[in-house]
Amino acid sequence: MSPIISDLHVHSGFKAFGAAGHPDYEDFTIWDFFPPQEAAIRQLNLILRAAIKETAKASQANLDACVKANLRMPIFSIYPIERQMFELDPQEPFRRLFKLLLQGRQHSFLGSAITGYPLDRVEAILKQVANVHDEGYDYFAAYREEVAYLFEQTRTRSKIFPDYRFRMATDYTQVQEWLTNEKTIVGLVTVEGGHSFGHYLKRSTNKKEWEDLDTLEQKVLRSSMLRNISTVKAEAGGQRAPFFVTFCHHFNNLLAGHARSFSDKSSLGLGIQSPGSRHLFNQEPGLNRGFTPLGREVLELFLNRYQGRRVLIDTKHMSVATRQEFYRIIRRKRQEENDPIPIIHSHAAINGWQTLEQARDKEDTAALDQGHFFSRWQINLTDEDILEMYDSDGIIGVVLHEGRMPGEGLQREVRQIRKKLQKARQGSTLQQVLERQLNDLYLKLIWSTIFHIIKVVHDGRAANGWKMIALGSDYDGVVEPINSFPEVDSFQALRTELITYLQNGKELYYAYNGEAHPLPAAEVRALQFGQTPEELLNGILFGNNNRFLRKYFTAEYLTVKSVVSATG
Repeated sequence: MSPIISDLHVHSGFKAFGAAGHPDYEDFTIWDFFPPQEAAIRQLNLILRAAIKETAKASQANLDACVKANLRMPIFSIYPIERQMFELDPQEPFRRLFKLLLQGRQHSFLGSAITGYPLDRVEAILKQVANVHDEGYDYFAAYREEVAYLFEQTRTRSKIFPDYRFRMATDYTQVQEWLTNEKTIVGLVTVEGGHSFGHYLKRSTNKKEWEDLDTLEQKVLRSSMLRNISTVKAEAGGQRAPFFVTFCHHFNNLLAGHARSFSDKSSLGLGIQSPGSRHLFNQEPGLNRGFTPLGREVLELFLNRYQGRRVLIDTKHMSVATRQEFYRIIRRKRQEENDPIPIIHSHAAINGWQTLEQARDKEDTAALDQGHFFSRWQINLTDEDILEMYDSDGIIGVVLHEGRMPGEGLQREVRQIRKKLQKARQGSTLQQVLERQLNDLYLKLIWSTIFHIIKVVHDGRAANGWKMIALGSDYDGVVEPINSFPEVDSFQALRTELITYLQNGKELYYAYNGEAHPLPAAEVRALQFGQTPEELLNGILFGNNNRFLRKYFTAEYLTVKSVVSATG
């Protein structure tokens, strides 16, 4: 059997939950492949269709695909979709263009195409977000429904692999027990976005800063957050509480500032000034800010082990300011309170800046990435981030996201090869050569990301950082996947190709002050710390996640039983 795989951040239930109960999908479960919403895609105008060309539209991580990949420990990320993803708020200088492009039902077709949700479900959401009464949204109900859905799906069976079982683990003891059966997939719950626990009183609430909310808006949001988090942490001993929460996401949650995540530019075929998704969605409220007073209160509640089960924090999508304050809090807890808290970054790329202050000084634009191998945006990890995570015994999941990892220089190389591939004769030697070149670019990017992390830990701490790196694909999370490895069932091929690439001594990069440099072959060998490529990937693709869960996904770590029992 192929080596076992685990993924620190994957959305296997996203499309299945979105279609649950819909008459067109009566017989579908989390096991099944969900095809693209072809009818909606065909109805899109040519420009919008081109804009989402590279976004994955069919299932990438349904459980049948997990079986094929031997991905037997998917760590599920639940995502109650932020309503701003459907509301849309075109930004200058392309506001008029997008309003023209989204006329009629184009908005609905776009939402259905990129999420995979049935068209009528998307239109029901659009009707809700367009209400004239400024009604808000309670995300906690959606969160509860998706958690319940995942646990209910443990009663289903695959139509293709009927002898396989699906289980949802609530602690590491169950993980360890159930993985002994080679035909069992074991999942566990995490959640993307602190908004998942809040009731936002008005649709306009998320467009304001914390200090601009009226008294009632603040009261409703605060009481709902604290009540809902306390409930999840306490009920049934916190058995269904998420293992960790990605504190921020794409939009303002009034807890903490987020980093820009939508691209500055896209290949719409409109020339040099073509718009990107940042011009379609409004990320400005809360952007790059730090914690709000409510956010600090919520953070302490999540981490508290005396009031229910601890929920760890994932720093992905946090702004630089939020990360800086979070690290200070974690260091203080570790050093002054003797409370070790591992820092998680579940789906990461690197930007090559040495410090957070360096990253903070740069504006996230297309120009910042022009000609570069790595994307240098603030959302990606600096060397300072990496060392904070190492010091905390944390873990980093490497994302497989073509829109997040590479800079414009590498993206341009990829586009050039793809254009040649379109012209190459099917089955020709030229086609094979071009496909090899394309694959090698992606393999170089993945290994360079990994070796950069290892080099930073080695140079900064004189230590071996291999135990802190995992896979965090973000597949089925509305992403632009790595083109050569677009679904989870390509992960075994990815593993094999990564091994071959490293064995053959092909070129790797690291970054210094945002600039990519070749990593000398002798240093590559030294940074392997005597391990073979197979041994390194055994850790990245399974062993490191397993170690992390064995240490932290336990009642002994997540709760303080003696205090709980003493206080009743």
